[in-house]
Amino acid sequence: MIYLLKSALLLALLYGCFALLLSRETFHRFNRLALLCVLLASLVLPAIQLSMKKPNFLCYEQTEATPIVLQEADELQAADVQGEVLSTRSDNGMPLTTILSILYIAGVLVSIIMFLRQLFQFQQEAKAGKRIKDEWGNTIVILDSDMAPYSFFNYIIISATDYEQQRQLILAHEQAHIRLRHSWDLMLLQLVAILQWFNPFVYLLGRDLKAVHEYEADSAVLQLGIDAKRYQLLLVTKAVGNRLQTVVNNLSHHSLKKRITMMHKSNSNRWLMVKGAILPALMALALVAYAKPKSEAVADLATDVPNIATPTFAFMTDDKIYEVVEVNAEFPGGTDACYKWLADHIQYPAEAQKDGIQGRVLVNFVVEQDGSITQAKAVRSPHESLTKEALRVVNAMPKWKPAQNGGKAVSSRFILPISFKLNQPKSFSNDVKK
Repeated sequence: MIYLLKSALLLALLYGCFALLLSRETFHRFNRLALLCVLLASLVLPAIQLSMKKPNFLCYEQTEATPIVLQEADELQAADVQGEVLSTRSDNGMPLTTILSILYIAGVLVSIIMFLRQLFQFQQEAKAGKRIKDEWGNTIVILDSDMAPYSFFNYIIISATDYEQQRQLILAHEQAHIRLRHSWDLMLLQLVAILQWFNPFVYLLGRDLKAVHEYEADSAVLQLGIDAKRYQLLLVTKAVGNRLQTVVNNLSHHSLKKRITMMHKSNSNRWLMVKGAILPALMALALVAYAKPKSEAVADLATDVPNIATPTFAFMTDDKIYEVVEVNAEFPGGTDACYKWLADHIQYPAEAQKDGIQGRVLVNFVVEQDGSITQAKAVRSPHESLTKEALRVVNAMPKWKPAQNGGKAVSSRFILPISFKLNQPKSFSNDVKK
């Protein structure tokens, strides 16, 4: 869900800049490349996660069925530093994220069905008509029905009437679409539209991309020496509506006024392309903005390390507790000593064992400047007995080596998820992940 929101916001931002700065210019190939870069960036950049500094991890070997220390991104993100668990649910008790996921998947399925329906319609028409090959190896399918001509990859679908009366102009236009590989652009657009069906900017971008395709094809036709007035008259006579508009290149697909205006418009000064430099600049800015802060980077890597106690990071609070430090606090003796101590001292509460109670306790605590543990509190727990045991063992820990910032010892905050599980003996390696 986070990826989708980042992707949608990035696409909206980049497309907005394109529409404002470049959409009215006549360098069609450059505009096409810019729009394709926007589509690709919206797919790729939100998936790239940067972390400026890799934190240290604490790992230990679990023995038998004792409580284990676990780290999960969802758990850390759900609990704030004040000890409250953030939970969003609908009135009927179903999590809002579940409802949104269902709606999103439903939209994706509808989009896929519509896409497949158009492909099926194209396939049926491609099989129904008479086929001939042009000099470039494209397949021309001639149908008896009255329909607007269009092209899709190396296929050109055209009515028998148009083929007999206007084939020179129509084929020149559709062959230009094929030669310029516009269908590949439309496939990329369709992929993004399926993933972001909820984003109105996808459809605005798609409209502009298809318009650029038409401008390119129109320009290619006129460069063949075809009379502009004759060609424009054809566009007017074929303005009969849109067919298969999301996946094919249609002769009458876009606003005639804009296309005819663009044919008569003087070429834009190429120095205006410099305005396009704002797009890669915004992409770089988005990459930095989407970079994960330390706490998130730790959470992601922690899923590969079953046993982790690790600090959360954010900022220095008013009471001088640092949540971003240059050197992390450390248990005396290091990582292995820390988890050996935990394994030796954590005891499963008898009451919880008797009642079959298990689950995670999130303990928030501070390592003070002198290394002592203070302010320990459970921010989430399935049962009071598990809470007491988790707090007991955390408060009983020996003094740590305090964190350092600017060469001085400082207080720093930790969140320690402790998972209590019954009858689930496992063995984990004590490799230190970096």
